[in-house]
Amino acid sequence: MFEGILEAFTIPEVRKRVLFTLGAFAIFRFGAWIPVPGVDVVQLQQFFEQALGTGLLGFVNLFTGQAFENFSIFALGVIPYINASIIMSLLQAVIPYLKELQKQGDEGRRIINRYVRYGTVGLALLQAMGVSYVIVNQGLLLPGESPVLFYFTSIIALTTGTMFLMWLGERITENGIGRGVSMIIMAGILAGYPGLISDAVIQFGPGGGVHPLWALVLLVMFVAVVLGVVLVQLGARRVEIQYAKRVVRGRVYGGQSTYIPFMVNQGGVIPIIFAAAILTLPQTVLGLPAVQDALAGAPGFLQDLAFSLQGSGWLYLTLYGLLIFFFTYFYSAIVFNPQDLADNLRRWGGFIPGVRPGRPTAEYLERIQNRLLAIGGLFLVIIALLPYVVVNLSGLQIAFALGGTSILIAVGVAVDTIKQIEAHMVERHYESLIRKGAVLGRKL
Repeated sequence: MFEGILEAFTIPEVRKRVLFTLGAFAIFRFGAWIPVPGVDVVQLQQFFEQALGTGLLGFVNLFTGQAFENFSIFALGVIPYINASIIMSLLQAVIPYLKELQKQGDEGRRIINRYVRYGTVGLALLQAMGVSYVIVNQGLLLPGESPVLFYFTSIIALTTGTMFLMWLGERITENGIGRGVSMIIMAGILAGYPGLISDAVIQFGPGGGVHPLWALVLLVMFVAVVLGVVLVQLGARRVEIQYAKRVVRGRVYGGQSTYIPFMVNQGGVIPIIFAAAILTLPQTVLGLPAVQDALAGAPGFLQDLAFSLQGSGWLYLTLYGLLIFFFTYFYSAIVFNPQDLADNLRRWGGFIPGVRPGRPTAEYLERIQNRLLAIGGLFLVIIALLPYVVVNLSGLQIAFALGGTSILIAVGVAVDTIKQIEAHMVERHYESLIRKGAVLGRKL
């Protein structure tokens, strides 16, 4: 592996792209520590230590590389862009105009990307307003700071920060290594690991309150999750496709055999995000003062039920797992239509050996898809719930960040990046065959 990395750096194009990506990471990390003007940083840290948990706010802080808890200019990170992209993917399945744009190739994708950018601006403004309202409502401003001026400054700073990160991600995609937005998320996750490991060492030490044996358990969980993510991310079911021979103007076309890869984990981390977002709603309602007062005089079983919906209670974990499994199928049903794939195969003269074209092909592909989704959904449920189990047994809070969702994102992005580096290296080897207008020693 190390020989491959060193070989990659000997290629000027790859070296240039890697250095560009590292420079973009440095800019991102620098901006993550620049706070929005007018915020009391000390009170802000105390507030977020209590507010940040394992729900949606924890995901936001995870995706932004701790920029959210610092309330920096990058506090929203690329989350509005991710939300806009997910919404656009869902709309393409229900709006015929967007579906036609998707089929128009590069020109259609450019128009869709333009709509995604517009949606990113709108969502960034809304989310910036919401976060700024929380800061003002909690009294986290500096003494004498005008709330009106803070709203204006905060909304402009947070929205501009998100748009800059979106632009930076696009530059990484074009001039760097990997998919830019995913690389920024991975950089934020990895940037928080040194601090988390330091906290773990303190908790495992004398007076830390956690038995040192749990350090071994945490290490085993980390390694097992990494191996599982790599296997699932690279796992695919290859469906063989054959094309019939056609004679066009005296020339024979087709007759070759290929395959269509069906990935095991098609939705990535999206089902986990959807499930966490939905479960945040009942947690928010139960946290309201009026609801808390009403529960104080309620029967015991209602209080136990409300308590189990918060944190890592049994009802929360049950609903969390079921929602992840549901959104695994739901997201796949939105973005993948086996009937369209079967129609395209028949249109281009392709068929699956032993399966009739048309409706039987669509049913066959749907059966394969459902089985893979069952495996992928079960894997996501285990990945998402494993940190909760470790925390409930050990009390080690950093298990949420060192296991599960963060590893799923980081390792998945790393695997895709390594594939892209390998593609550049293969391209380099092929280019070495073509020098000064000659191919294998023959003049062109």
